[in-house]
Amino acid sequence: MIQSRTDKETTYLKLETLEDIKYMNNFNLVSSILLKWSKIKKNPDLNSMIEAMNEIAFYNLKLKRERDDLLEIISTYRADKIRAIERARRCEEKLQD
Repeated sequence: MIQSRTDKETTYLKLETLEDIKYMNNFNLVSSILLKWSKIKKNPDLNSMIEAMNEIAFYNLKLKRERDDLLEIISTYRADKIRAIERARRCEEKLQD
């Protein structure tokens, strides 16, 4: 079911998409440098940094998924509310006729 979004929601989603792209580019840059360094020389601190970066990525993915789910729930509730209001108005019109 396609939900209609307000202009504000659409703008927000566009900005969030841009922020997601920036995050992924920065994450890929840092990750590739860390992996390059880890191939040059084994270092326990470097391995810890790589593990930490992986945890950051998974946590960020979880937050993004939760945000997207929340926005979908809000959109669904809004559509349900609008449908209920429209049904109530139609019933009132029928009663007045």
